Amino acid sequence: MNFVKFNHMKIFLTGKPGVGKTTMVKKFVKTFKDKTIGFWTEEVRDKTTHQRISFKIVDTFGNESVFASKNFNSNYIVGSYKVDLYKFESIALKVIYESLNKPHKIIVIDEIGKMELFSKNFVDLVLRIVFDEKLNFLATLPIRDVHPVVKKIREMKNIKIFEVTFENKNYILEDIIKLFENTCQF
Repeated sequence: MNFVKFNHMKIFLTGKPGVGKTTMVKKFVKTFKDKTIGFWTEEVRDKTTHQRISFKIVDTFGNESVFASKNFNSNYIVGSYKVDLYKFESIALKVIYESLNKPHKIIVIDEIGKMELFSKNFVDLVLRIVFDEKLNFLATLPIRDVHPVVKKIREMKNIKIFEVTFENKNYILEDIIKLFENTCQF
């Protein structure tokens, strides 16, 4: 009896805020199109002042919702932003649960950060995905260990972490795409 060994790719992007991690994730999703499932977060800026006023979550199906804002009423606070866990979970948890039934897809999570980690359900799902040897994923992590789960992920042996910098951000994505193309069977 012949056994086929499938390698699975687990890649994390890390780097300073504003370095381009989310832009890379969006380009990655565009490259792999329907082979990805997951979400990313984006800044929302005031159209007049161009000041950041909130954050929204967008999934690979096009669903989106503002989940953190300076104007929300919430006990979950990061800087001057208040996080609405219900709005975050209504998109993030739904798409992540769906991804668990699609091992042939690349799961995309941007990001595993302070705002998102207020959700215990999200933390549980992230750990489930990270430790599932059958799943491929690309995710972003904060540069610092802002939560015990971030520290736990960084200590794992079967993952690759790429630090995105202003100097390497234009070519590092090509390397990551090649790793997925050479490792994953679609």
